[in-house]
Amino acid sequence: KAAAAAAAEAKRQEVEAKKAAAAEAAEQRKKEAEEKRAASAAAVEAKRQEAEAKKAAAAKVAEERRKEAEEKRAAAGAAAELKRQEAAAKKAPTARETLESAKPRTTISLFGFGVPKSEDVAPAAAVVPTVAPKKAAKAPAGVPTLSRWRQNRDGSISGFISGSRSFEDGEPVTTSPITSDAVGGAVVTTGSGSRYFLDESSAAPSGAGGGIFGLFGGGPNSTPAKSEPAPKTPVLSQKSKASEAAAARKAAAEEAAAARKRQVEERKAAAAAAAEAKRQEVEAKKAAAAEAAEQRKKEAEEKRAAAAAAVEAKRQEAEAKKVEAAKAAEQRRKEAEEKRTAAAAAAEAKRQEAAAKKQQQQATVKKASAAKETLAAAKPRATISLFGFGVPKSEAVPSAPAPPVAAPPAGPKKASKAPAGVPTISQWRQNRDGSISGFISGSRSFEDGEPVTTSPITSDAVGGAMVTTGSGSKYFLDESSAAPSGAGGGIFGFFGGGPKDTAAAKSEPAPKAEVVSQKSKASEAA
Repeated sequence: KAAAAAAAEAKRQEVEAKKAAAAEAAEQRKKEAEEKRAASAAAVEAKRQEAEAKKAAAAKVAEERRKEAEEKRAAAGAAAELKRQEAAAKKAPTARETLESAKPRTTISLFGFGVPKSEDVAPAAAVVPTVAPKKAAKAPAGVPTLSRWRQNRDGSISGFISGSRSFEDGEPVTTSPITSDAVGGAVVTTGSGSRYFLDESSAAPSGAGGGIFGLFGGGPNSTPAKSEPAPKTPVLSQKSKASEAAAARKAAAEEAAAARKRQVEERKAAAAAAAEAKRQEVEAKKAAAAEAAEQRKKEAEEKRAAAAAAVEAKRQEAEAKKVEAAKAAEQRRKEAEEKRTAAAAAAEAKRQEAAAKKQQQQATVKKASAAKETLAAAKPRATISLFGFGVPKSEAVPSAPAPPVAAPPAGPKKASKAPAGVPTISQWRQNRDGSISGFISGSRSFEDGEPVTTSPITSDAVGGAMVTTGSGSKYFLDESSAAPSGAGGGIFGFFGGGPKDTAAAKSEPAPKAEVVSQKSKASEAA
């Protein structure tokens, strides 16, 4: 029983150790899975941040490109406007010079001038004024406004512009000559096709209107030349005056063209400087964005490296824990083995002690038997008999009923195989003390094929049957091995009888003998 309890305890501890190892392995796998999930989440977050950084950088680059394209379009528009204005400025003086350089004829006169003395000029026809522009309450959409304006002698308009895409509001400008009257609150058109709205608050100075007629001091409101006769002036004097006026106009036009050219060049230089500044700013922004993206990339790589290092450290820690758990399990297994060995040794010691006691009891029985034999060999008496032996015929006592003899234990039931959980002993033999020696199999406490010796059994040793020892252990005796003769019968084996002799004794009636109490026999033997 102690051995079985020790074996059960050892097995229980082994099962507990296995459960603890399995729980620890499951916990370790759970930790590894969590670490993998954390590392995967960190990698996904790093990729997301990197993608966000790339998107932001791409958006910045796209915005910078859009701004550059707008700046280029604006610069191209400004350059085209400047070229258009330059072309218009060049075109206007050329037209005036062509008109002025025409050779005067004696038959052509301007308002009565240049008529020969010998010829009286008839009254000049009335000057047909140019068509006055239509007035409006405000400037049409897209048409710049000229305020505080005045019309120059060459027909151009000088003033302060507003609402233009090529000039700043309030910037002083001078247009090319216009093709209609200068009327406040109306839209005028220059020879190059540009349109301007003349502010109503500014009135054209007197003597400045009339288009090309203003070059000679006349305007659309001048009185017709037929009201007074034209003065008689030599043609040569008129030619000289015309030449001087043309030279003056040419000089003024050249000066205005030079001023406009200077303005154009200054605007070009300012636009180029602004474009260069913006380009440098864009380059600086690009460099800053690239540097920021590189910094974010480095930070993401450092985070990934740190996460990988943490995962590796946890993995190594888990490996160390696994090794320690394996060592602990091995230690527990060794302790269980040692406990099982100690329990087996204790059981063997108890078995040997029981065998020694049994042998001592057998020795005592032998002594008693020897004493009985000595007593039987002594001179018989009429009053003493052992089971009816040694009684003289003449002194036979009346027959008395024989005491009841305990029936031998019934033989064990045979079976084809060992019951579940019962170990089998093969190549067995029964010892003199009633124990069984053989090779065991199917035991939880011994290895298969290990030689063992049981404690004395409580029944006959029959092959193919299950026997029980005095301690309650059960064994199945292999059918292939038969118990040696003279080994069975329990205590009857000491008197030379076995199970068969016991059965025979049951079939014969007990002899008539005088019944003597065991106390009397013991006293007589003493």
